[in-house]
Amino acid sequence: MDVYKLRPEETGQRTISKTQFEADTLCKSPWYQFNRQGKKVQFAVCPACDNPIQIIGLYHLPARVSRPFGKHLATGGEDLAPHDPEARENCPFFKPRRHQKTDRKRRLDGLPLKILQTLITQFDRVVYLIQKETGLVFSTAMLGKMLDTYRAEKGYLYTGATLTNIPWVFAYMTDSQPLFMQKVTSEALRNAVRSHVPAAGITDDGRISRGSAPDGRKRFFTLDLCFIKHQIKRDGEDGTLTETMDMVISIENQQVIYRKEIVFNHDYFQSLIQLPDARSSRRPALVDLAREHLGHLCDMR
Repeated sequence: MDVYKLRPEETGQRTISKTQFEADTLCKSPWYQFNRQGKKVQFAVCPACDNPIQIIGLYHLPARVSRPFGKHLATGGEDLAPHDPEARENCPFFKPRRHQKTDRKRRLDGLPLKILQTLITQFDRVVYLIQKETGLVFSTAMLGKMLDTYRAEKGYLYTGATLTNIPWVFAYMTDSQPLFMQKVTSEALRNAVRSHVPAAGITDDGRISRGSAPDGRKRFFTLDLCFIKHQIKRDGEDGTLTETMDMVISIENQQVIYRKEIVFNHDYFQSLIQLPDARSSRRPALVDLAREHLGHLCDMR
């Protein structure tokens, strides 16, 4: 992997480099330690799964490696972070693979609980990011339905869920949702609706509504949103992670009228949730909405 953080309680991530790591740690313990052979080694925490990692090649690169990288530990590092074998096995940095949408972790504790808590407390930022990437603005009622679906699907237990992909996995786990009366900000999506859904109209404020046929009558139509094809790829040389999923808009008979690949911008999400409230426009009502629909799960342990 090419990123790290210093402690499990942190939410951000940094790119591994000698200059950055020295500035963050000041070369102190527990990030700098001696191993059993008396060699100085460096440790940190995985931003995705909260397990301890060792920084390889910070000062001396292995053969055929061009930059330092992080590697999960099987043992050791407990003074930085506790070992969570299940979280490590499902971490995309440790073992990138395609997760079946129905694959779930066993318990709501450790990493899944932290994912759920972060989703609740940062839900306004999650919504902002998803709306920015989809070109849709969701009503409060639709967000409530999406939260209910995420809860019913136990999306926080999905084996592909990490601390760095919370907004996208939330959307991925909301199944199919109707877009009637949702606001469209994407011109490409508006054009797709106009071209393929003659019964639909778009109001002056951009909401999808029922249009009028030539005879003046309103026609029924279906227009649904879902997210599919969650994929994880890792660069073999430096461990850079790329995650994607497809946004799909469909009408009757599963006919797809619009498709867009969404690339997960992990760094952008991390920078969002690290912004102090004084420097950002928070929407407490959305945080309250998430707490209303999901908060009881944190108290059920």
